[in-house]
Amino acid sequence: MNLIVILIFHFLIYGIPPFLIAKFIQKYKSMTLFYSYFGFLFVFTQLFAIFYSIKISEDLFITGGNIAYSSIILITFCIAIISQDPAVVRNLILIQIVLNVFLFFLYLLLFTILNSPYAINIFNISPEIFRATITINIISSFVFVIEILIMFYVLEKIKIKFKNRIIVAILYISVFMGILCLDGFLFPLFMGMFEPKLGTAITGGIYGKLILGIGFSPFLIAFLISHRESFKKYLEEPFNLRYIIIPPRKKLLEELEEAEEKYHEAFNRANFYKDLFTHDIRNIIQNIGMSVELCEQYQKEYGPVKSDKFKEYHDIIEHQIKAAKKLITNITKLSALDEEKKTALIPINLFDSLTKSITFVKEGFQQKPLNIQVDPFDKNIKVKANELLYDVFENILINAVKYNENKIPEILIKISKITKDKINYIKLEFIDNGIGINDSLKKVIFSREYKELKGEKGMGIGLSLVFRIIQFYKGKIWVENKEKEDYTQGSNFVVLIPQI
Repeated sequence: MNLIVILIFHFLIYGIPPFLIAKFIQKYKSMTLFYSYFGFLFVFTQLFAIFYSIKISEDLFITGGNIAYSSIILITFCIAIISQDPAVVRNLILIQIVLNVFLFFLYLLLFTILNSPYAINIFNISPEIFRATITINIISSFVFVIEILIMFYVLEKIKIKFKNRIIVAILYISVFMGILCLDGFLFPLFMGMFEPKLGTAITGGIYGKLILGIGFSPFLIAFLISHRESFKKYLEEPFNLRYIIIPPRKKLLEELEEAEEKYHEAFNRANFYKDLFTHDIRNIIQNIGMSVELCEQYQKEYGPVKSDKFKEYHDIIEHQIKAAKKLITNITKLSALDEEKKTALIPINLFDSLTKSITFVKEGFQQKPLNIQVDPFDKNIKVKANELLYDVFENILINAVKYNENKIPEILIKISKITKDKINYIKLEFIDNGIGINDSLKKVIFSREYKELKGEKGMGIGLSLVFRIIQFYKGKIWVENKEKEDYTQGSNFVVLIPQI
């Protein structure tokens, strides 16, 4: 068989598996096949080094072990990019250690048996094969660890220094070839110390490894191209070399990360509740203070306050006091929700919650004539929610009234049943004639950070908390235009709540 054909055959046999194994890992999220293949290569690399060599020239030989070992470096390189996990490389080192212990005793046993006068050696196998293989196993494992650490160290330095992905890819391929050439120097060097005959036989290893590097490079190039997204992620995230040798204290790190995350959440939550409480209680106090001032002013100008005027101001003050109490109750409820002390979801009558919310809003805006219409619907409909549903409706209605420049704010509430993703929902549409919401803001008004709609006159629990409550119900909420092409004609807040 032609020399070129033999080499190409070897390159295909060893160059294609990284693609198949990478596909297996991505599909099944399992490293089992990779570790099994690596173990297979490791065992037979040493045997192939003894069994056969390919003659390139009179002075240059490439052993079967050289080819198999080059493929080990190739697949380690590729799978590290796919997994982006130093633990994978550390596991390879552990696999080598375990296999070395097993193979040491196995080869020692075979060497002893074949040297025994009581053994029948049918194929006349030389016992020296297994003795030499023990040495090759130990040295190759030692060299592998050194070369892998050097390789990933250099790759990290390149990743930090260069940002152009094409340049990095070219340099990575050069590092791959350089590591193989380094192996062509280190392995014969150490072998020459313990097995002079074998060391002499593979002193031309650097040139042989360069040929192997050139031969396997097209497979590495194809891998980087076909897995460019994984390659991009690998370049964006650090590959911590320390974790290759020393495993991280995983549990401790996870606990620290979890504690830090909870601390940040608690801090942000405390700030949010502080802003919400101070913001809304300020407005409540201002409304009460304004009513008291109006009473005093009216009394100064017209003498004793008339009973009807006094009742009007008294109702405003009473309503605001109720709002203050409700605000404190809501913050307590939402705090419990945040801390995952969640009250169980129970059947809630939709009609009762909606009617109660409408009544409260009308009482709060007595100075404005409100036109709130509800399409006829089954008054016995129940949804899976809790008492915060009343606050959700109230907040949406208050926003529809507050952000409305018409003399008569109009709100039409449509209620229907829909099925989405095999779940039965009650769909509520709150359609108003207010100022509307710009399309660019529709996706952000439910976030904690967005405050423009609430402004300095904001009341209630806020759209971000409405969103979180609906999420807790496993429902959905979004906002649309009343008129499809013109947001200034009003908004349509759509709420989906699972039906009982």
